[in-house]
Amino acid sequence: MRTSPRTTAPVRALVQRGFRFEVLRYGPANGFVPEPVDLRLLAEPRDAIRVLRVQLRSSHVLGLTSYEAGRSLYWADQGGWVQALGALHRGESCGFTLMLRKGRHMEWHVRPLAYLTLSPPCSPFPSPAPAPAPASAPASAPATPSARPR
Repeated sequence: MRTSPRTTAPVRALVQRGFRFEVLRYGPANGFVPEPVDLRLLAEPRDAIRVLRVQLRSSHVLGLTSYEAGRSLYWADQGGWVQALGALHRGESCGFTLMLRKGRHMEWHVRPLAYLTLSPPCSPFPSPAPAPAPASAPASAPATPSARPR
């Protein structure tokens, strides 16, 4: 097999850090196999905690018992999230679990991760600069004498 004499342009690989935000729902109907509800990749730990707090505040629509609703609101509003934010800054995972009715439950997980991004191919040679525009000659008056009758 022959290879092309042409080489491919190099691609830059960058290691970036982020946070995987994942929400899973477990239920007895599916044998407690996790069902994904939400999956996001966020850049900052504060963004991940903000999304988690918003979802916990609105979790009352999930059919929570009064105890679980109070626990989720307490965590979201009274400072439980501060320890989770600290854990993310230390590079540790954090999460929260709520028990729903009829044996179901939901889990929120935030995990720090490193991922690889590839930049578009770049040319190994710099692109040539555009050629300068030719300088225009200054417009001069015609050198012919004006014809006046004497």
